[in-house]
Amino acid sequence: MIATYLIILLVPLPVPKSHSTRRCTRFRIAARRIVALLGLAFLSACSVPTPDSSRPQIQKTTREVINETLSDPSVTTLHLDGPRVTDTDLLLLTDNAHITSVLIDSSGITEKGLNPLTSMDKLIQLRIRTRISDAAIPFIMKMTRLQFLNLPQADFTDEGIQTLSSHHQLELLRIGGKRLSNGSLKSIATMPSLSFLHLIGVPVDDKGLPALYPMQQLQSLYLDDTDVTDEGLVKLLENLPQLHLHIDQSHIDRDPNKHDH
Repeated sequence: MIATYLIILLVPLPVPKSHSTRRCTRFRIAARRIVALLGLAFLSACSVPTPDSSRPQIQKTTREVINETLSDPSVTTLHLDGPRVTDTDLLLLTDNAHITSVLIDSSGITEKGLNPLTSMDKLIQLRIRTRISDAAIPFIMKMTRLQFLNLPQADFTDEGIQTLSSHHQLELLRIGGKRLSNGSLKSIATMPSLSFLHLIGVPVDDKGLPALYPMQQLQSLYLDDTDVTDEGLVKLLENLPQLHLHIDQSHIDRDPNKHDH
């Protein structure tokens, strides 16, 4: 393509002897050369590598991300989604006074690694995407200002949920757990501030749903991969008509509150 444009620019074209034809031909030659110049300019611009493509991106370490966040008091959310976070990394958060949300999406931490978070006076939101057992619950209970708890890969038991239900500040609870049962719903129902509940892969069924009937403050319930049926859910909605209900990311057919998202 570049060679074609160069030929247009450099190779002289014959000009007819007729005056009128000569004028028209010269105009066409000038027009072709302008097009050729524009074409060369375009190809040159396209061939210049951009900074992003010519230089490899260097990923920051977890400690660098944490220190950078802590150095700016105006930043209130710490989001770690790069290299796996370790217990040692979280020690940097000890006694932090301005972070309100800690979101960890790539974690190698243990339950004891949560201990530094108990000293964060303003922590209201915690999300950790890793296996967390009942051993984490005593540390969570010490996070007294916590309102939003998101542990989709948790491995809690009914006993652990019973302990967690004493945390009366929680407004949102999103947890997984194959070892939970209908008994956990009885404990969850005693949480006075809980407005948003999301259970992932928790083997509850229709027999456990009546435990939620008294939760008139419950605004949203998401159930993924559970054993509930439409019949049980319809009865639930009869008792909680204001409830926003999702089953496996969809509304049931007889949900009076269903709408497009």
